[in-house]
Amino acid sequence: MKYICLLILLLPLIASAQLTDKQMKEMHDNTAKIDSMTAKLNESINATMHATDSINMVRFSEQNARNLDAFMAQRKEQEKKAMQRMYWRIGFGVLMLVVLIIGWSRKKK
Repeated sequence: MKYICLLILLLPLIASAQLTDKQMKEMHDNTAKIDSMTAKLNESINATMHATDSINMVRFSEQNARNLDAFMAQRKEQEKKAMQRMYWRIGFGVLMLVVLIIGWSRKKK
């Protein structure tokens, strides 16, 4: 008797918990809409990321070119200074050689 009463009480709950065909179709349509919206959103995000990556790549290339130009200019300036120091040293060496030759020639006389 207890089991029959329990069955009678639970049967309406189980029967009302099942979805009708209309509710199933609505749920299926909503799921399809959500899936299509998700796909469109992902496509939009990918397009935006591609555009952002392109812009970042252009900026990186420009910055890299500027840095390379600045490095080359600095390197040329260093080479110019090194050449100037070399010429000064050679000139000083030639001057000392002339002084040495003059000193030797005076010593012989």
